Amino acid sequence: MRNTLAAEKSGWLPPNPLKHLRHYDLGNYAPDHVSGRIAPKYLGRHMNLRRAWVRICSHLPETTMPGAQYNILEFSTAHGAMLEIWEALGHRVRGTDFEVPEAHIKTYAPMKPRMKSAFETHHPHPIDPDRPGWAYQPVIESIGVAVDLFDAGKTPYAYPDKSFDYICCYQALEAYAEPEDWGRIVSEFCRIARRAIVIGFNPPGRGQETDSNWTRTRASWEALRVYDQNGFRNTLFELDETGVGLHPTAVKLVAV
Repeated sequence: MRNTLAAEKSGWLPPNPLKHLRHYDLGNYAPDHVSGRIAPKYLGRHMNLRRAWVRICSHLPETTMPGAQYNILEFSTAHGAMLEIWEALGHRVRGTDFEVPEAHIKTYAPMKPRMKSAFETHHPHPIDPDRPGWAYQPVIESIGVAVDLFDAGKTPYAYPDKSFDYICCYQALEAYAEPEDWGRIVSEFCRIARRAIVIGFNPPGRGQETDSNWTRTRASWEALRVYDQNGFRNTLFELDETGVGLHPTAVKLVAV
């Protein structure tokens, strides 16, 4: 979500419960080291929280109700701003991210070239050099939320059935599996969720509609638009316009 769009949308919403104006405390990580691995856009805590609050209010407003307390899992949490807000609201939160051992980079990256850059952004841990890191490790350590590291493209996940009330996964499903295989990932989300699942999509690439992958992606979006499986039914099919035009941005699957 563009910062300008988030700012416009936030004007229609209740005040954000967190208004951190200070930067993340990156501890022992050198700023130039971190900035070389995390896009500058995602190092701005205030804007991260603003975008996260817009998403929460738009897609999961029930989690903002006074007195609500849920178990929430966010896949590919990145900077963790949504978890930071939910934790401040009294929910029990957990995130995930992707850790790939260095030895696997050369064999795995050619299969998914678009993810190669993510494999090359590990931070050497400042205290324990033998501990593997991941791109957003400095930010996550600064806000103190729990994050599990694993390849979310491989199922089943190591979470018990119905262990979380809500699951969200923003702009990451495309990295987990090819479009025709999204159903496998979504089925696993349904296994571990009790109440609802929100899935956000990446904007399509420029000119993607002429790519052979476009037809498969359109078919998978449509399958989610009419999703009614595994005890969940879709209740939201959000379209939005970005620099590449109008496209699906989110679906919400609710337990029935």
